[in-house]
Amino acid sequence: MQLMARLFLALGVFLVVTGAIYGVRGYDYEGLTLMLTTAGGALLVGGYLAQALQRATAAAARGPVRLEGEPHVGPTIWPLVFALALVPLIVGALGSRWLLAVGTVAVVVAGAGWALDVQRQWQAHFHGAQAHSPAPGAVQGAADGTGGAPDGSGSGGGSAGGSADGG
Repeated sequence: MQLMARLFLALGVFLVVTGAIYGVRGYDYEGLTLMLTTAGGALLVGGYLAQALQRATAAAARGPVRLEGEPHVGPTIWPLVFALALVPLIVGALGSRWLLAVGTVAVVVAGAGWALDVQRQWQAHFHGAQAHSPAPGAVQGAADGTGGAPDGSGSGGGSAGGSADGG
């Protein structure tokens, strides 16, 4: 996956440089738009692959994590904003350069807003799942009778000594 990430990032950088040269020398704004859009897609895929590789490496170093499942992503306005932002982008690609610039900015803002909204919902779900999962010491303490306390005092709610039922 590291090779694929590097290839996509290199392709994206190459297309940005080539697109800039093509835009200055070619006077063909539709071709420039297509080239820069492809470059953006390649950079997006390459960045995603690089980030996924970093997360997988960090997760392998931490060890296995038990999650409660995939979160439900609630309704959001960003898909509608994204769709409406495509209108000036398409009209701008067909004619006006100013509409093309406005549409490009609107699409980037809408895509970023949508991604950040989904990411915030996922983080809230996973932080909530980790807060409800038992601590590793509590599981061990219940098994060996120490109650989860590292000194064996039973202060973690175990069955050795003073339990909640008076025994």
